[in-house]
Amino acid sequence: MIIINLIQLVLLALWTLIFVYIISSLLPSKVALWLTVYLWSPLMAIIAMSRIKAIGREKLDPNKSYIFMANHASYFDIPCIFWGSRRMLHFLAKEELKHNIFTGFALRKLQMVFIERGNAQKSASSMRHVVEMVSQGMDIAIFPEGTRTRTGELGVFKKGGFKLAINSQVEIVPVTIKHSAEAWSRSNLRFRPTTVIVHFSDPISVEGLQESDAPKLASQVAEIIKEELKR
Repeated sequence: MIIINLIQLVLLALWTLIFVYIISSLLPSKVALWLTVYLWSPLMAIIAMSRIKAIGREKLDPNKSYIFMANHASYFDIPCIFWGSRRMLHFLAKEELKHNIFTGFALRKLQMVFIERGNAQKSASSMRHVVEMVSQGMDIAIFPEGTRTRTGELGVFKKGGFKLAINSQVEIVPVTIKHSAEAWSRSNLRFRPTTVIVHFSDPISVEGLQESDAPKLASQVAEIIKEELKR
């Protein structure tokens, strides 16, 4: 099993490198993002020998943009939410990933938004850019815990993404990703054939809310995801 897992890890890395530095580099950003959804993500699942099952996708209006808020326990969450939603998602990512040799080029190519947490001015500028993206009809995806949880338990939700939703007046879709850490462990050294569930809850309206309502909104979304994780 260890040998199989090592082979999987190498194949996942090679496929990502080929996709990022060969396929995506030759294409416009929109085409590269489309292929990320419909080529990179499902092949990642095949290599991991796992299945991605979406529930509730019919609740999403193809003519509307949303801010997707999801729990985060594994790197596998990213291909799971891409393939589960079948939407051209733009993730909020921490600034240090922009300069990562493995992820930086891809994230920039796919027009992801980088947030420098320690710099309030730059963070605010990034948030304004996201508001503009949403106003242009783009979908945004956020892991409000900020990073993968070590225990599998739902972490504390940061408020920035919820302020973004309120300022842009775009509905939030709570996304519950189940069993991704079983399919692809946090250590990145263990893979198990698993059916990963990506559950989309009813969109939440932020109409009329103020920034001061962000903590309450974060608690509401966290509670929805927490309850879904128990099922």
